[in-house]
Amino acid sequence: MKIDKEQIKLFIKQIPSKIWQGLKTVYGLPHSKKYMLLSLLLILFFIVLTFPYDFLILKKIYDLEGRSVKSIDLPEFKFSIIGNTVIQNPTIVLNNDDEITCKNATISTPNPISFLLNKKIESNLSISLLKYSLKDSEVLVTINHGSVELSLDKQTYIPTAGTLKTEDIDIIMKSISIPIPTSIGLVTLKKDFRVLNSKGIDSIISNGTLKIDKFELTGDIVAEITGSIGLINKKLDLTISIDTDIKELAPYRDLLTKYIKNDSITIRVGGTIDKPDARLIEKGKDEN
Repeated sequence: MKIDKEQIKLFIKQIPSKIWQGLKTVYGLPHSKKYMLLSLLLILFFIVLTFPYDFLILKKIYDLEGRSVKSIDLPEFKFSIIGNTVIQNPTIVLNNDDEITCKNATISTPNPISFLLNKKIESNLSISLLKYSLKDSEVLVTINHGSVELSLDKQTYIPTAGTLKTEDIDIIMKSISIPIPTSIGLVTLKKDFRVLNSKGIDSIISNGTLKIDKFELTGDIVAEITGSIGLINKKLDLTISIDTDIKELAPYRDLLTKYIKNDSITIRVGGTIDKPDARLIEKGKDEN
């Protein structure tokens, strides 16, 4: 069978005109504009709904390895564009070998497009048993409810601006050593503490610094924390007022006389997150 090349060329040339004629015919049908618009909207909805956001978000997170943190392990990451995103049993090893793990974190899914394009997060969250393991101690935190509005640095993904609000926090500090300077030298108070916060924390992040207006704790320790934490430079500038009318401090109350003011002692914490520098403030002296 001989192939007529000219007929094939003619057929190919006629394809655009036939397509155009078909579109004109369809366009002339009743309600065709509505159906075409609806089909375009459904296509866009399908693309938004099925886009692999989870792979892109995980890639961005794992890109932090070797830079902001030493290693990241997210064995269960269930992303949902409608509803909540659930992260179970994550492990983060910091550059100083401290380790952060978590049993479960539930996050109302932030706008993925805003996160991927503008590095912004707006979400509600709850966290079960967030554990921060240090060399000789550990801190366990449960946040029953919280909300964040964050703008992230496009390179490090560290929050540079925004707000952080939480309610109903439960903190357990295991084998915590508190050096207390007294008139006879340093006295180390080492034990497990459990503290609660029901009023929540309302903080602002500005220029990469978390500013705490007032954070009240009750339980084994009654305390109030104010100040700031540098998220980029890791600098600490915190003031901690601790109520001395608790049984743990009763044996040392006489030794702490020169530091007690209005039944509380004040500790200023400077230095960095990796190497905090805490000191007691004597009553009557400038706390700055």
